[in-house]
Amino acid sequence: MGFDLAERRQAAALTQEGVDLFFKSVYNDALARFDAAIELDPSFARPYAAKAFCLMQLGNPREGLAYATKALELDPNNAVYYTTRGFLRHRLADDDGAVADFARAVELDPGDFRVYYNVACYWAERGDEAECRFNLEQAVELAPGHFATAMGSDPDLARYAGREWFHELLASLKERYSDKG
Repeated sequence: MGFDLAERRQAAALTQEGVDLFFKSVYNDALARFDAAIELDPSFARPYAAKAFCLMQLGNPREGLAYATKALELDPNNAVYYTTRGFLRHRLADDDGAVADFARAVELDPGDFRVYYNVACYWAERGDEAECRFNLEQAVELAPGHFATAMGSDPDLARYAGREWFHELLASLKERYSDKG
């Protein structure tokens, strides 16, 4: 599928606006940006994946799953899109499918800290401390410095925030990057 570069840039800008709104919990406005981006450039996978995650936050994982699957049809080697679909499958009680998607994500991009972090959040949600810890350790090993702040305040990991191993991971990140102003 070909695309017009100017339209792709506009779609990318709209998608980023949507992502920014999503992180401010302005979900309906975020959805509007994702829809506009999809209409402008239907071959661009990112707004489909972003809309999928937004729909999950709004309690509509079934519709979100369709958008995540479309994103993967357009960009089948994107590890982060597999983690998005994995979360949606989990919300729909398809944990076998979720685990398969998370495994595929790690296989596709074992060097991306976001992949391991998302897998860790999944296992935290499932209540599997050992799997959560293992994947979080992998994420921390690969993570950039700003990650320490995000990890320490992530509600997905709150159940383990009081654990000694969790504090040690945070401390190791902060120590590693404290002298890198």
